[in-house]
Amino acid sequence: MTGAPGILAWLRPRAVPGVEVVEPDGYRRALPGPRVATATVEGDTASTADADLARVFDIHGADARREADARLTWAAARHGLPALAEAVAASPALAQPGCADAHEMLVRAIVGQQISVVAATQQLALLAALGDALPAPLVADGVERCFPTMAQVADGADVLRGPAAKTAAVRRAAEAVATGAIDVSPASDLEVVRAQLLELKGIGPWTVGYLSLRLGDPDVLLLGDVAVRKGARLLGIDDLAGFAADCAGHRSALMLRCWAASAPAAPPAAQRFSAASR
Repeated sequence: MTGAPGILAWLRPRAVPGVEVVEPDGYRRALPGPRVATATVEGDTASTADADLARVFDIHGADARREADARLTWAAARHGLPALAEAVAASPALAQPGCADAHEMLVRAIVGQQISVVAATQQLALLAALGDALPAPLVADGVERCFPTMAQVADGADVLRGPAAKTAAVRRAAEAVATGAIDVSPASDLEVVRAQLLELKGIGPWTVGYLSLRLGDPDVLLLGDVAVRKGARLLGIDDLAGFAADCAGHRSALMLRCWAASAPAAPPAAQRFSAASR
């Protein structure tokens, strides 16, 4: 998942119909305002005039990604893990996917618990129908509406299919954000947000960890994630928690490597991500 093309590959299977469109050379989506933001990908980089959309493609920048690679390579040498060192060398500077709308990402994280990317996208499409339609001049090429506000999600969460407990968790979180009880934004103190969300019934460490990753936290490692553990084994890491201590500050990069290794026959974007109980 190197650079902007890797982010497009990540976004493609997760695109919510009517809200966002992923093309071979770019990404387009509706955002609050309302507005339609567009990013164009050329080579390894993405260009966009929209500051929110820019966060999707380049959370930390190339220098930070190279620094993370150097730390992982050093740790791999220290622990005698040639497979990890080779993976870094073969695919340097994996991009960490961000998000354009923190509220939407919270809902995505909860809905995506313990189910496949395909199933989560289908559920999110049901929620998306609750969002406001774009004014006619903005509607174009598959982008038709905004993702619903947290108030709209709280009022309409019953459109979701599946466990009632998950629907209740979505509603609970949406209500907390809509009322201002929890402030979820790129400027939020992630440690505070994580603690507040974990107090809500139905929200666990995987959800808050994944949300933190997408909000730009460079030091997330979901030790209970099945794909993470599988990828770690394939990279020769027997004691993931112990090894991660030598990657402090860059554990999100380590997690991306594990996710990538867990599905070597497909791009990381095509993987399933789930909690440990999957």
